[in-house]
Amino acid sequence: MDRVLFEICQENSKTAFSVGYQIVYLINVVLSVTSIFTCSYFIKTFIWNSTFHPNFKLLLTMYFFAAIFHSILFTVSYLMMIERFLDYQTECDIHMSMVPYMMVHSSIAICLFCGMLTQVFLVIERFFATLKIESYEHNTSFRHILAYLFFCIVLPVSLLVWAYQDADYRSPVITAISPPKGVEFRLNILYIFCFSLAILALILLQIIRYVNKKRESRIEISLSGRFQIVENIDTTTFISSILIINMLMSVIYIVGTFSLRNFEFDVFIDDRAALSTVKLIFYLHPLFSFLMPLISSYHLSKMRERRLKRREHLLAIKTKGREGSDAYNQLLHDQWQQHFLK
Repeated sequence: MDRVLFEICQENSKTAFSVGYQIVYLINVVLSVTSIFTCSYFIKTFIWNSTFHPNFKLLLTMYFFAAIFHSILFTVSYLMMIERFLDYQTECDIHMSMVPYMMVHSSIAICLFCGMLTQVFLVIERFFATLKIESYEHNTSFRHILAYLFFCIVLPVSLLVWAYQDADYRSPVITAISPPKGVEFRLNILYIFCFSLAILALILLQIIRYVNKKRESRIEISLSGRFQIVENIDTTTFISSILIINMLMSVIYIVGTFSLRNFEFDVFIDDRAALSTVKLIFYLHPLFSFLMPLISSYHLSKMRERRLKRREHLLAIKTKGREGSDAYNQLLHDQWQQHFLK
């Protein structure tokens, strides 16, 4: 064994057995395991039982499944580390074998980029729902489903094949979330590309929300169109919260890892274990997977409450006699007044 590899083995072994690194890793594992159950519950309760458009339900399901698979793979990566602890004899025994590392890391990368692109296509789907306001409720086909599957699965896999074409999976690593050597430059380009798409998607989302808010009081829109407008307003608010939190965590991760990689900090010069621990702290995807179903459940619960209040309000309106006539005239007056104020 050459001296350089032996030194790497010593550093990585020290990192893997350090208390701080294990505490941070274990916290992320707890968040990941919890998110597997909360995301699964959210899919079953809030997505599959919802009245959302089939295209939106498909994309939302894919988005949460990407988070579930990432959490499973992250947990598997930790269990593989525990297995190496049990078989540990020399410093280099702490490193992952090439084939398991390649399989788990590639799968984690696919989950992350599928999630990133799916959230962009959630916005694009709402854009089409806004364009076809009168007919979108009945506008779905197998062709649309195939298109979304292609753009949210095949496209990110193709981009990762490009980014990982020079990957060296023989790199000595202690966890599957660490990228192999040879991918850093293209992977940074891919991160910047996806982050730029997320910013554009967030801007488009605010435009979509504004347009639907303007349309909300127009009296010539059909009942089907009104339902679609209300759904567009509710869902854009919900998607915005996910996008903003994801972008915030992405900024923290990108800026944090870039700073640690490109600047020398005195505190880490003689303590590589502390440096690896801080890098792991910046890996916020388990935290996002944990928060996402909680925030989403809150928004969709509020959405259900608003719909129930609208229904109760309509049922409470008198429909017969003088009171019914006055209530109907007041509704017409309010609608006309809102329409001409636009």
